[in-house]
Amino acid sequence: MRLPPGPDRYRFILGAPVVTEPGKRWLYSGGATALLARIIAKGTGKTLDGFARETLFDPLGVGPTEWLTDRHGEPIAASGLRMTPRDLARIGSMMLKSGMWGERRVVPAQWIERSTSPRVDVDEIHSYGYLWYSGKFAFTVSTGPRWDRSRLERFLSAIGNGGQRLYVLPSLDLAVVITAGNYDTPDQWVPPARVMREIVLPSIL
Repeated sequence: MRLPPGPDRYRFILGAPVVTEPGKRWLYSGGATALLARIIAKGTGKTLDGFARETLFDPLGVGPTEWLTDRHGEPIAASGLRMTPRDLARIGSMMLKSGMWGERRVVPAQWIERSTSPRVDVDEIHSYGYLWYSGKFAFTVSTGPRWDRSRLERFLSAIGNGGQRLYVLPSLDLAVVITAGNYDTPDQWVPPARVMREIVLPSIL
């Protein structure tokens, strides 16, 4: 259920009750992402999309993007950013190189490590860091006409509504982007998970 927009989203978010001790239970909130965006905008004196363009998108060579805005004209931080799959894969490639793009340092390596380190368990498979998910894929690799073997592969992931995914697999030096349109459905995770487990990983291992 989506609530109607309030007159001041930030006061609404900050006024919400704290239901558990921080770091003990995972509860996704787009409001937390909205607060982060506001902090960035206030701290830099730039709009969120302008800051992202200057410090991340342009250094990576990302082409035109579209960021949906609210009725006040502010970018909706938790959703609404649109870019091509190839451009999203550039972010994945940068993550594989610990924040480097070619010879240029785009993101500090310490922040890459810190933001992707698990902070709280989401479920039996996923953990959550600072806006990054992590986990392990379990899949089967065929080793011959009669023999199969199971394998686990660690991944980092950026997860979007509808089945949008950026998977980063450091041990394979691999970044994979998957787009889908199963918005607001409880099983939206199934197609991207099957693509990875049944097609991508078995085809390269």
